[in-house]
Amino acid sequence: MRRLLLLPALLLVAGCASSTGLDVGYPAEGVNRAMLASSPPRRVALGPVTDRRREARIGVAPESKKDIVTRRPVGDIVRAALELELGANGHAVAADRADVALAADVEEFRLDVIPGYAGAQYVGKVVIALGVTDGHTGLRLLDRRYVGIHRRQADADSESAPREVMDTALARAMHDLATDPDLVRAFARVSTAAAR
Repeated sequence: MRRLLLLPALLLVAGCASSTGLDVGYPAEGVNRAMLASSPPRRVALGPVTDRRREARIGVAPESKKDIVTRRPVGDIVRAALELELGANGHAVAADRADVALAADVEEFRLDVIPGYAGAQYVGKVVIALGVTDGHTGLRLLDRRYVGIHRRQADADSESAPREVMDTALARAMHDLATDPDLVRAFARVSTAAAR
């Protein structure tokens, strides 16, 4: 009898766990080598990514007016994406003896859903501020913002569109980072700065 009473409660908890937010992420299979791979391989100290947004939600559902949130903290999502991008481009995230130190802040991580006559427009925007410091000298090498935006028309009640839009916006911000010639030059400057 106790087991029968417990089953609905378990199903309710399992249902809540699967619907606690968007499972936004940077798919590893979509990460490719880019311009960042042209700099010499570096050991990179990547600290916690700071979420500078003013609120935890990333948007509001137009019909229910409920907050749209992510399953994992936004800072963790962006940090995992940075780790994947660095690794795919031949650099190693390391806790010690780092050649380069990266400090990252999330300035925007937003999903806007704009209802229309035939469905809705989903607009995702990700803005990451990145600071690059020489790990040997402490010299600041670069401060830059990377922006990813993605728009998609879909049904207003689409379950897949919000996540796909945010995944793509995050991927575009990472692509912006990995193809930035100034970031490549900053990574290349480390050996010169360290030799002085």
